[in-house]
Amino acid sequence: MATPALISWDAPAHIYYERRPDWYWSVGIISLAIVALCFIFGQIISGIFVIAAVSALVLHTTKPARTTYYEVNDRGVVVDDVLYPFTSLESFWIPHDAIPPRLLIKSRKSLMPLIVILIDEVDPEDVREVMLTYIAETEHHEPFLKHVLELLGF
Repeated sequence: MATPALISWDAPAHIYYERRPDWYWSVGIISLAIVALCFIFGQIISGIFVIAAVSALVLHTTKPARTTYYEVNDRGVVVDDVLYPFTSLESFWIPHDAIPPRLLIKSRKSLMPLIVILIDEVDPEDVREVMLTYIAETEHHEPFLKHVLELLGF
């Protein structure tokens, strides 16, 4: 039986930035330099990995963010059709300085320790009040690498 949503909203799955052609040229030149260094030092597999990784990142950045449905109900947090039960979640945090506002949820699962959800169309304080009834509020920060990649335009 479906559980009614206590709060729900639609938001982009990630922040999309429009990139100019010089960004693609920069990524290409830097990537080719790294690949050339890998091949010069005999690290063929590392060079192939760099090519695959950069190709995947560039393909990901060309697609606009799709709109995702988010919901908090009495069983857990729903992202599209995936339920993250409160029993598998440890704590949450809504940073006050983040633009756009986002919900950071720490999971008990080792392969997915932090779930980042953009908050749009609803007041972050309303989301906070609903989440507080089910799990603890603990300060969390997004990984440093995520900030570096955003700074570089990924």
